[in-house]
Amino acid sequence: MDIFNIVINILLVIGGLAAFLIYYFQCRAKRMDAAALIVTQIEELKEKILQINNISIDNTINEKAFYETLDIITENQWEKYKHLFIKKMDSYSFKTINNFYEAVLSVREQLLFVKQLQHQHYFNIQNILDTDCNLFIIDTINLKSNSSGIREYRKMIEEKVTLNESDEKQKNVMIKILDDLMKANPNFDADQFWKMYGTKKEILKTIVNSSPYITYIPLQVSETYNKAIRNISSIEVIGCNGFQKLKKIAKIK
Repeated sequence: MDIFNIVINILLVIGGLAAFLIYYFQCRAKRMDAAALIVTQIEELKEKILQINNISIDNTINEKAFYETLDIITENQWEKYKHLFIKKMDSYSFKTINNFYEAVLSVREQLLFVKQLQHQHYFNIQNILDTDCNLFIIDTINLKSNSSGIREYRKMIEEKVTLNESDEKQKNVMIKILDDLMKANPNFDADQFWKMYGTKKEILKTIVNSSPYITYIPLQVSETYNKAIRNISSIEVIGCNGFQKLKKIAKIK
């Protein structure tokens, strides 16, 4: 009986030790993967910041460059895994990497804000175009033809392929107007209508393509953006001991 108990105890010890080793190596592997993700992201962010370093100079924003810039960070690997390394590096390195990511997020915030303003500006212009085109339709429908001509024109409009929601909306408005017109007006010249409407629409497109509308981006955006870029340039994140420690943990040379 004593031998049996001894064997059971040994097996329990072995089992506990095995469970501990499995847990230890799992944690080690997780920490290694996390370190690799952080190191890789920091190096990529340094390259991305270098590429967009000059899209705002002397508080003047290059709007086209802002619009074409891709999102510089989609998932913050440091925020996700920094708890794994708080006891693995010195406090100075920990703060340095924190400051680097805060500056990067500040840059990202300005980029996203400018894009949001640009998108809203484009939507506003599209709404103006939709409204004006509807007015052109109403103003132009004062021509005369027979009801069969209206039906033929309605069929042509109904069969027209639309490319987006705005075109579909405009198409439906035209169909409704033509339906009302067939009831109220027995005469309508579809060819003349299309010619006049097309002329007005092309004039409107020419005006809009000449960019007559004023865009507005607050001065504070460029000031905050440039400040964050300067902060990033002054942070020696890759040179700090903590970054080297992360590379060592990740086994990256």
